[in-house]
This record gives sequence, C-alpha cells and structure tokens, in this order.
Amino acid sequence: MTRRPPWGREACYVALLLLGLIGLTPDSHAQQVSGQVFQEVKVERVVRDPRSAQPVVILSDLKEEKGMLIWIGEAEAQALEAARQKVTHRRPLTHDLLAGTIERLNARVVQVRITELKEDIFYARILLETPSGQVDMDSRPSDAMVLAVKAGCPILVEVSLFESRGIPLEVSHAKRYGIEVQPLSSDLKAALGYQGEGVLISSVAPGSRAEQDGLKREDIIVRLADKAVLEADDLEEAIAEAKGEIQAQVFRSKGLLTLTVRPGQTR
Repeated sequence: MTRRPPWGREACYVALLLLGLIGLTPDSHAQQVSGQVFQEVKVERVVRDPRSAQPVVILSDLKEEKGMLIWIGEAEAQALEAARQKVTHRRPLTHDLLAGTIERLNARVVQVRITELKEDIFYARILLETPSGQVDMDSRPSDAMVLAVKAGCPILVEVSLFESRGIPLEVSHAKRYGIEVQPLSSDLKAALGYQGEGVLISSVAPGSRAEQDGLKREDIIVRLADKAVLEADDLEEAIAEAKGEIQAQVFRSKGLLTLTVRPGQTR
C-alpha cells in the first residue's frame, strides 16, 4: 500500500469512527487468560486516517458489529495486507523471517492478545507453543497481528479495552453484496501479474449474490457499469447506483473478462 492523501468515503468512515468512540457491551466470545478476560476479534480491514493518511487497522468482533482502531506503521500495514492475501516474496521480509524462524524451531503461534492501552500506546502479547513449553512474549500489536494472520491463530482483545474503545461498524454495500475488497499495493500487483488500476477482492461470502454472479477471491474489479473502479469508494458508489443487471470488467488469471452482475439486488 502506498501513502495517499485523505480521500472520499473511506476517510469519512474513519472520521466517523474517530468521533464515535463509546462504551459498548462486551462480546459473548470471551475467555480468561492470566486473570484478564479477552474476546476474539478479527482484522476487518486496513484503512487510512483522513487526517494523516497513516494506516489504521479496524479490529471487529466476530459478529462484525463493533470495531476498534489501532494505528500502525506503513511497513506493518503492507506486511499485514500481504499476510491476509498470502502473498509470497522472492526473499523473506522481516515478518516472513520471524514466522519462518518460529516454524524451524518447531514452535507455533498459539494466540496473540492485545492487553492494554497506556499513554495512547497499545500493548500486545504473543503466546508461543515450543518443544519446551509455552512462551509468552511482549510485542507491538502490529507485529502480533501479522504473525497471527500468517499462523491462522486467534487475535484476542481484553474485554474492557474493547468495551471502552469499541465503535459501531458500518456495513458497506460491497459487504452486503458479499465481497470484501482492498487496495492494490505494488507487491500485490506484481504477485498477480497486473499493473493497472482497480480493487482486489479479498474474500467472497459463500452463498452470496457476488458468488452467484461468478466473482472470485483475487479477482480485480476494474469497472462496474460505466464507472472505473480506482478505489473502494468508486465500488461503493457504483453498487449504490446499480439497478438490475450491469456489466463488471474483472481481471482474473492474467486476463480481462466481463461478467453480468446484480449487486443492486442486495439492498
């Protein structure tokens, strides 16, 4: 992901989240660790702070009703997006090296926990299972989240922290349609053999209208109806305006194809 100035609907969305930091009821998916109660969350998306263009991770509860914002660095944001898309690099980057080292030592990441917020800094722990027993390590949340995504292990947040920092999540038109999308970084473009513009489909919900329309994970949406899709905002606007069947231009497997889709029927 490259640094971009504040923009459009996504910037407004983050701004609304920033204004909406309120206390909420804890999620039911909770467990106790070392005297603290934690709930499981997932990486909902990586967006940009409209004030600084700094990457922001939105962690959501498993019902995707509430979220918590954590600001991270540019390199960590790129690593997190690469981990979410299972992008491999010709040579191991820092988080690849760390994950590989853990595996070579016959250890595994069991879970990561975001434990507290002190002086506007989030703290996290990484729990490793090793041949000699469990090891609990201090970590930045950004590094912990990257390793958790790579390992496919749970991400937990201390319940009172999530309660105090949690905010309601808006359901996007794309999500109602059944897809989640993300910006195209230079690494993703290189991995997918594509150098144009568009947004990458990171997941397609089983049984959704999007799946019925033939969209697949790792498709790149280039145009929807007569609208070029340069970023997620363009896709949101195109879906909001869609009526009946429309044409979608998609890049898949190093070639362009046109699909007839019906995103407007999910509203």
